[in-house]
Amino acid sequence: MREEGVVAALTGELAVVRTMQQDACRHCGARGACTTLGGGKERRVAALNQAGARVGDRVALGISRSSALSAGFMAYMVPVLALLIGAALGKTWGPGWGFDPQNAAVVTGVAALAAAWIAVRWLSDRLARRGRFMVKVVAVVQRGEADALDQDINCL
Repeated sequence: MREEGVVAALTGELAVVRTMQQDACRHCGARGACTTLGGGKERRVAALNQAGARVGDRVALGISRSSALSAGFMAYMVPVLALLIGAALGKTWGPGWGFDPQNAAVVTGVAALAAAWIAVRWLSDRLARRGRFMVKVVAVVQRGEADALDQDINCL
């Protein structure tokens, strides 16, 4: 997956890149989160600066499809699966513990969901330190003082 943006700042090995929400985002299940969290169509992405980009450069960002799919699965499906499995276990084991099956299902489902959120957060922090799911600056498209808000940014 590739997208273009403009480098807004450099911090060590990272480049903060301004991008605009693309037409390709229309097909993404998480498209609303970018607008909601970013406050509009402009987004800022921290990316590993492998191409040696400088502030003001128009750059191509990339992440492997497998990394994007793995991150999406981890962020969305793992908590949902934990909730369902926890609820099923609570409903099955609850009567043996002296609890109503529905109450036990709710309690164990929510507990499993909370545990999954904590585990996903911990795992994502570890993987981020390794650069596993890190967006990367893969190429400098144009050197100079480009402005992402004034120029049309096309998804590759």
